[in-house]
Amino acid sequence: MGDFTLSLALQPSSPQCKVVLSLDGGPADGDVAATPTTQNATLCAGPDDAGVQLIYLAVENRTVRQTPFAPDGSLAFSTTSSGVQQTVCNCPIDIKEDITGFMIASPPANFTLSSDGGISPSIASLDGSLVDSVSPTPGATGCLCNLPCNLTYSMTGTRR
Repeated sequence: MGDFTLSLALQPSSPQCKVVLSLDGGPADGDVAATPTTQNATLCAGPDDAGVQLIYLAVENRTVRQTPFAPDGSLAFSTTSSGVQQTVCNCPIDIKEDITGFMIASPPANFTLSSDGGISPSIASLDGSLVDSVSPTPGATGCLCNLPCNLTYSMTGTRR
């Protein structure tokens, strides 16, 4: 269906993830968000075992995500990572990542899938958002961040 370069831009969110304590227990006020580099991504389509048409988002060095095909081009991917270690929060964290947005058609129209996994009309770009909801893993201690918190990004995908 297409190869894209994904760009993310941090957006204000509440509560924004921050480091609020230093290792010695003193106060801190550090933003945990870094400016992400662009990432290569591929969108493709295919049926699952039950014959439901799915859209797959494959981003380099990430888990492949899937969502049901929607003719209006809407996308909604959700993944969860539990017990993530070695973060600035200094405790194991769980991250629920939600990507929502739209495939933008060129020319504007509803999408249809072909039997070979292609799509019509062509996807010109992607537009959406990525939200990481961060919480402490149950039983975590020594967290330095204001958990639970969010990291919210606007996302654009430029066709390669």
